[in-house]
Amino acid sequence: MTPIRRLIILFWVFIGAMLIWQFYKYNQGIDQDTIAHPQQEHYFFNSTNATPGPSTAAPARDGANVQQIGYTVAANSPGPGSFTARVTVRNIGNAKATAIQVMVRPYRGITLGDQDNGHAVIESISDNDPLAQFGQWISFSDLDPGATETETVVFITRTGVPFGTNPTPQITFQTEKAK
Repeated sequence: MTPIRRLIILFWVFIGAMLIWQFYKYNQGIDQDTIAHPQQEHYFFNSTNATPGPSTAAPARDGANVQQIGYTVAANSPGPGSFTARVTVRNIGNAKATAIQVMVRPYRGITLGDQDNGHAVIESISDNDPLAQFGQWISFSDLDPGATETETVVFITRTGVPFGTNPTPQITFQTEKAK
């Protein structure tokens, strides 16, 4: 056997020994981790719906109280390159609401970056970002207590930017004075 052949055999024996050693150390680590962190055997479920909690509805106000209860976006509507935002509001107060206006900001509350790409930077834009400030006021007709209304507004699509949810909309209205 030549010296080169002996070196090659010794090299592969060394690689095999290192692999066996690594497998052994890995298995020892798993065993030690299992001993240190035993798997939970019993699972307890505490139902939070068993007793009703405090209401999350807005506090009752005397007069009108208009809130956004729905917001949807229809892409490529009415045509390519644009989208339609539908806003639904409800008067949950006890008086008639007049002069209702809602500021629709379709890009507020969005995150930029590809969430499916593991090394991409994902960032939420702040409410002070110019893209989040982009919007349009829409007017609603007067609403009696408990009444709802839906209005639509059309925007131009910005490529590469997802639609937002119009969280915490700016709503202005007046309460009709009693006659």
